[in-house]
Amino acid sequence: MSDTNAEIIVLRWAMVVLLFFSILSGIVTILSPCILPILPIVLSSSATNQKARPLGLIAGLIVSFTLFTLIITKIVSYLGISANTLRLLSVVLLILIGLTMLIPALTVLFDRLVGFLPGLVKTETQGSGFGQGFLTGATLGLVWAPCAGPILSAVIIVAATQTLTLNSALVVFAFSIGVGIPLLAVTYGGRALIQRIRALSGNLVRVQQIFGVIVILTAVMIGFNLDTQFTAWATSAIPAGWTAGIDAFENSPIVQEQLAVLRGHGATIFANNSDVLGHYGPARDFTGATGWINSAPLTRDGLKGKVVLVDFWTYSCINCIRTFPYLLDWYAKYKDYGFVIIGVHTPEFAFEHDTANVVQAVKQFGITYPVAQDNNYVVWNAYLNSYWPAEYLIDAQGQVRHYQFGEGNYDKTEQAIQALLAEAGHPVTAALTKRPSVNFSANETPETYLGTDRQSGFASPEPVAAGKVSNYTFPGIVALNNFAVSGSWDFEPQYAQDSAAGSKLTVHFFAQDVYLVMTSDQPSIVTITSLTPNMANTSEDVNVQGEIMVSTSRLYHLVHFSNAVDGTIAVEFNSPGVRAFSFTFGG
Repeated sequence: MSDTNAEIIVLRWAMVVLLFFSILSGIVTILSPCILPILPIVLSSSATNQKARPLGLIAGLIVSFTLFTLIITKIVSYLGISANTLRLLSVVLLILIGLTMLIPALTVLFDRLVGFLPGLVKTETQGSGFGQGFLTGATLGLVWAPCAGPILSAVIIVAATQTLTLNSALVVFAFSIGVGIPLLAVTYGGRALIQRIRALSGNLVRVQQIFGVIVILTAVMIGFNLDTQFTAWATSAIPAGWTAGIDAFENSPIVQEQLAVLRGHGATIFANNSDVLGHYGPARDFTGATGWINSAPLTRDGLKGKVVLVDFWTYSCINCIRTFPYLLDWYAKYKDYGFVIIGVHTPEFAFEHDTANVVQAVKQFGITYPVAQDNNYVVWNAYLNSYWPAEYLIDAQGQVRHYQFGEGNYDKTEQAIQALLAEAGHPVTAALTKRPSVNFSANETPETYLGTDRQSGFASPEPVAAGKVSNYTFPGIVALNNFAVSGSWDFEPQYAQDSAAGSKLTVHFFAQDVYLVMTSDQPSIVTITSLTPNMANTSEDVNVQGEIMVSTSRLYHLVHFSNAVDGTIAVEFNSPGVRAFSFTFGG
């Protein structure tokens, strides 16, 4: 059998396995909190004599969710409107659908308004209800944000960073079918229950009106982003092992291997790293790097004979920053024995593409080893990477022998460095690098993005007006792991920008340290106006007046306590134009 035929068989097997697990992933989504906000709307299709309405709703959800997941960025770009605007339009349509259930006389008018779907939505004349169900499901496909496990997350990354392929479309479609299977069972199960209870079946119009009210209330909840807050609350309320157990099969080596194939890099995979040294296939080249710092361009073949550590980082990532003391010490200890570190700077935010900013960060952190700028994610994708930081250790023959995702396991990585140097004929017996350990708190607040692309936990009562300046207020209470703003703000895809002096930003956190990525076109002062609990804050970025000077684009340290606490911090922006990207937390 030729290598080409063998590769085709591998790819076909990969898709069969991946499609199976995609369907399974969709099915188990029914057990996740993220399904709860749309369940009332799904159940509403049960309160009708239109037999095909549940089927239409699920079909619409499958088709809509598949399309919007794959091409939402292209739709937004083509139409010139924000994704949030499309979401709000869908909310309005859901309210209209709820009104037709509440006031049956509106059904005829509704049919006329949606006449662009002839043959599908004329529910009264055809009697099946498939069309109106389809339209409801199609609307849900845009507003629903499922709990994206590794499979769906990988496909979303492929859709956002690469050319859309048939394989990625099939995976999303398979996931959608998996979601639809239990939801269809829920709708027909609800119908059977209504038919068996005489008090309900004999008052079907009244039951449908009640569901109409529920649909309207649910749509309003989605419109004010209360669905995401509810999902976050439900996720935190259930046992920690529940959601982990749901997604566990997606992290299995066989699934991860097929995801690697889907991303177009063959079947070599970096899964859970249990051994100090393994064999994970050839290293990837650095072709596609947009620039180099501290070095002329390097190549994989040119590095043969050396032990190479490839470190993916970005300069506003606190987890990356905490690895630098180890990297710098390893480079100093082993560079004379044929050891090379290449820092691949792959930017997360737009300002991190700027070479001057990266050069400044390299100097700030004392990095002397070569740094490749990977602004187009070419090297990142070549390594199938998904993490900041991520480290890949390559032996003298150019093979990947060890890797580490995230912080930690420093002893294991350094032992692997020494072992590979010994293999290359340079035995080293230096003591392992020891640094004060970083304590990670249980239930620590996760990274929180302020921009609309990945925003979560927004608690101000006003809906986000994406892409334009609008006024906001603080709610009475900001729930744990949520943030809110007051004053004048402009929410853009990657950041939130204050638009008037006196605007404020607050976050409710559980952590020892709070960081905020900020940038400004001119030096600006932000002031911590309140901090609860009232403990000594020893952050190096905050002066005795509680002020921070935002003069460069970087991660700013807002809070440092002696231990992790449940607290809130409010920051006032003294002049317009400061862009805030994300909160990160530590300790």
